[in-house]
Amino acid sequence: MNKEIIAKLVSFGEADESIRAVILEGSQSIGKFIDDLSDYDVNIFTRDAEPYLKSACWLDQFGEVLVYQKEELVFYGQAFPSRLVVFKNGERIDFSFWPVAALVEIADGSKAYESYRNGYRVLVDKDGLAARLPKPDGLGFLVLLPDRDLFLQTVYNFLFEAYCVARSLTRGDLWYAKRIEASYIKDHLYQMVLWERQRRQSWSHDPVLHLGGKRFEKWVSLDLVKAISACFSPYDKEETWKSLLAMLDLFNALARNLSKEMGFDYPEQVSHDVLGYLETLKSRKERLDH
Repeated sequence: MNKEIIAKLVSFGEADESIRAVILEGSQSIGKFIDDLSDYDVNIFTRDAEPYLKSACWLDQFGEVLVYQKEELVFYGQAFPSRLVVFKNGERIDFSFWPVAALVEIADGSKAYESYRNGYRVLVDKDGLAARLPKPDGLGFLVLLPDRDLFLQTVYNFLFEAYCVARSLTRGDLWYAKRIEASYIKDHLYQMVLWERQRRQSWSHDPVLHLGGKRFEKWVSLDLVKAISACFSPYDKEETWKSLLAMLDLFNALARNLSKEMGFDYPEQVSHDVLGYLETLKSRKERLDH
C-alpha cells in the first residue's frame, strides 16, 4: 500500500466540509491479493458531489492524470457516480461518490454492502457513522448453491446466447458474433464453471474465487484450462463456430454434473434441439459459401 496515497485521501476528505466519510474497500483495504498494479477503491460519502463531477481539476492533488473514465456504481437500484483514474506514475484510484444516507443505511443494517463484508479501512469519519459499520466476516460475494430456477435460467440464457452467436455468424455479422461470444455467453459459462468448482469443494467458502474472473488461474485445473482454451477463437467465422460448439460441449457437461448432484432435471431436449438448430445454421452457411 502506498502511504502517500492514503495520506492524500485523508487530507482530501478532511479538507471538504461536505465530505463526511472516506472509506477504502477492496484488496488494498485488507492487504490480500495485491501487487504493484492493484488499485485503490475509495468510497466518498458526501453531502454534495457536484463539484467533483463538473470538473476533473481536483484530481491533480493526487498526481498527474494519464486517463480517467466516468462511470456509475449501482447500489440497491441507485446509481452513484464514480471516476476511475489512472495516473502517470501507474497508480490507479477508483473514486465513487455516495450520499451520506447510504452510509447510514449500511451502518444500521437496513442495507448490506457486500464488499465491506470482506473488509474495509476507514480513512475519514467525521460523524462516527463508519464506526458503526458491521465488522467484516470475510463472507462477501459468496458462490452459493443455486436453486432450481436460477440454475435453469442460467442454462436457458446460455443456450439463447449460443443461438445469437450462430445467428450472427450465419448472417455474416462476425463483429457482433464475437462481441456476444466474448462477453454475454462467457458470463454464463463462467457462472457454471464457478458452480462446478464449488460443487467439487462441497460449497465451502474460498476467498480466492472472484465473481468477475480475477485470480482464475490460481485455482483452475489443467483439464479445465484445456477445455476452456477451445472456447476462445480468433476473428474468423470458422474458428468462431468451433469455439461456440466447444462452449456448448463444456457448458452442457458442467451443467449435467451439477443438475445430477442437485436433483434437477436437466433440459436435455431443449439442449439437443438448440444444438440441432445451430448445426442446421452452420450447414446452411457452408452451402451458401460453396
